[in-house]
Amino acid sequence: MKKAIIALTLIVLSVAIFLTACSSPKSEFMSSFRNIVKNKQYTATFMLQPKEISGFEALDRLNPEALTASNVTVKTSRDTERDLTYSTFGIHIGGAPTMDLTAHSFQNGSTGKTFVPVNDFFETAAPVTNMLDLATDSVYSKVLSENEDLKGKYIDLLQTLQNVTGQVIDENTVDEQADQLQAIEGKTAFLLYKKLNSLDKSHYQTVNGTIKLTLNKKELAELANAWLEEFHSNPDFISLYAEIAGLTESQAEESWDANTKEMQESLKSLIQNKKIQLSTIMTVYPDSDKGVKKLVMAFDYTNQDKQQKLKFDFTMNLLDFEKIPTPPTKEDILTKKELDNVMTDIIRAQRK
Repeated sequence: MKKAIIALTLIVLSVAIFLTACSSPKSEFMSSFRNIVKNKQYTATFMLQPKEISGFEALDRLNPEALTASNVTVKTSRDTERDLTYSTFGIHIGGAPTMDLTAHSFQNGSTGKTFVPVNDFFETAAPVTNMLDLATDSVYSKVLSENEDLKGKYIDLLQTLQNVTGQVIDENTVDEQADQLQAIEGKTAFLLYKKLNSLDKSHYQTVNGTIKLTLNKKELAELANAWLEEFHSNPDFISLYAEIAGLTESQAEESWDANTKEMQESLKSLIQNKKIQLSTIMTVYPDSDKGVKKLVMAFDYTNQDKQQKLKFDFTMNLLDFEKIPTPPTKEDILTKKELDNVMTDIIRAQRK
C-alpha cells in the first residue's frame, strides 16, 4: 500500500531509461541513468488519454465523443530522503455537463500510512456533488453539513478500511506486501530491459531530437509471455497473489499456473489472428539534466471481426521538483471516535 503510487512511477521511468539505453551509446545511457537515480526529489505527471473507442458492447450506452474527451491524470512529488510522496489524482469526464474529480494523498513510506484530506469531500465541483446526491438520495451533502468541523483534517486510509470492512488489517502485512511489490517491479524492469535490448536496431528511430521505438503485435505478445514465464513461480508474486486472492500459497500457485496457461493460449491466438492488429509507438524526449523529460506511449488496437477500435496515449512528464506540502501531524488525523461518528451519521441519514 505504501508504494502504491510509486509503483507506476518506477515502471514508467524504467521504460524511459531502457529506451535510452537501447538507442544511445553506453556512456550516454549510464549518464542518463545516474542523473535519474541520483535525484532524491522529483515531480512527475502521468496522463491516460483515450483517442478512439468504438465497438465495445460494455461502452455502447456511453457517448464516444465524451469518452475521448475524458482523461485520467496523476501528479506525484517524491522525496526519497524523507520517504514522503504527495499525489494529486484527477478524472476529467467529457460530455455535457463536464465533470472533474480531484483527490490528494500523502504516503509515508516509513510507516506505510496513506492520508487523504477531508477537504477533498467539501470541495467537489457542483456537477459532482449533484451526481453524488442523486446517487445517495442527498445523504452525501447532508453528512457533510453535519461534519463541517472536520474540515482541515485527514483520513487514515488504513484505519478507514478497517472501520468500513470490519477486517483487522495488519500493518506488518501491508509493509511486507509493499516490499514484495517493489521486488516484482524490479524484476519487471530488468525483464523489460533484456527484451528491448534484444531488439534489432531497426526498431529505433531518431526523429527531431526524440527516440522512437515501434513494437508490433507479435513483439508485444512475446513481452507479455516473457513476463508470465518470469512470474510463473516467483515467490514474491505468489505470496502477494495469495494474500490478495485470499488463498493459501499452494492454492495460489495452482490458480496462477492455470491462469498462466490460459493467458498464454490467448497470446498464441492473438498472434495467429490476422484480423486483430495491435501496436505501440514509444517516444522518448531526452534531457541532459533529468535523463528523460517526457515519454509518450501510443497504443493502437483493431479487431476487424468485432469491428472494435481502441487508441489511447499514456504520457509521462518529468518536471522540476515541486515542494511537498507539510504532512499531517497526529493531531490532524481523524480519530477512531470521529470516524465512527461519521459512519453513524451516514447510517442515520440513509434511514430517514
